[in-house]
Amino acid sequence: MATPEIMKDLGFSKTDIGLLGAIFSWVYASMQLPAGWLIDRYGAKRVYFVSIILWSVATALTGMANTLVMFIIARVFLGIGEAPTWPTGAKITSEWFPKKERGLATGFWDSASKWGPAISPPILIFLMVTFGWRGLFFATGLIGIIFGVIFLIYYRSPEKSRKLTEEELNYISSDHEKENEKEKEKIKWGTLFTYRTVWGLILGYFCTIWIWNIFLVFLPLYLIETYHLSLTELVTYLVDI
Repeated sequence: MATPEIMKDLGFSKTDIGLLGAIFSWVYASMQLPAGWLIDRYGAKRVYFVSIILWSVATALTGMANTLVMFIIARVFLGIGEAPTWPTGAKITSEWFPKKERGLATGFWDSASKWGPAISPPILIFLMVTFGWRGLFFATGLIGIIFGVIFLIYYRSPEKSRKLTEEELNYISSDHEKENEKEKEKIKWGTLFTYRTVWGLILGYFCTIWIWNIFLVFLPLYLIETYHLSLTELVTYLVDI
C-alpha cells in the first residue's frame, strides 16, 4: 500500500518494486531449511524472538531507506527474519498440542496470515496518511518489537509452564515420546524428494504463494493507477478482496 508513495517520493519504477518483491521471496525461501535446523538446535522460543526482532528492525529500517540499494538490504534482512516464523509456529504447535489437535490449532494461526491483510488496510492507510509512508514502517516495526518482547517474557514451553496441571501436561505430551523416537532416525534430505506427497505440497504451495504475492505487491498500485482510486476507496476494495 505504500508503493505508490514510495515510487513518487524516490522515483522507483515498477521494475524496481518487482525486484524488491523477488529478492525478499528468494531470501525467504532459501532460509527455510537453515531456519528449521536452528529451531531444533536452539529451541522455538529463542529463534522466534530473534526472528521477530530482526523482522521488525528490518521493517523499521525500510522507513529510513533513501536508495534502491538500501531497500534491497532491508528486504534481505526482512526475508531472513521472517523465514523462521512459520516453522517456529509449527514447532510450538507440536509442543503444545497432541497430534490429533494440531491440524485445528495450525489452522487458527495460519489463518492469521490471511486475516491480517484483510483487516489491516484501514489501520495502515491511516498511519500512512497521518505519519507518511516512512512513519508507516516505523510504526509497524515498533509493534513487532513490542510483540517480540512480550513473547520472550511470557512464553513458556509446556514442561516449564506453571499454569498446567499434571493431567494437562500428560495429555499434551501423550504423543511426544513416540515422536522423539522417530526423530532419532536419520533421514537424508534427498529421500524427501522421492515422495509424491512432497512434490504435491511444493507445487501446490508454489502456485498459491505466487498469486498471493502478486496481490500483496502489485494490487494496490494497480487499483490506484488503473482505476484512479483514492486511499479511502482503496481501503474498501482491499478489505472486500
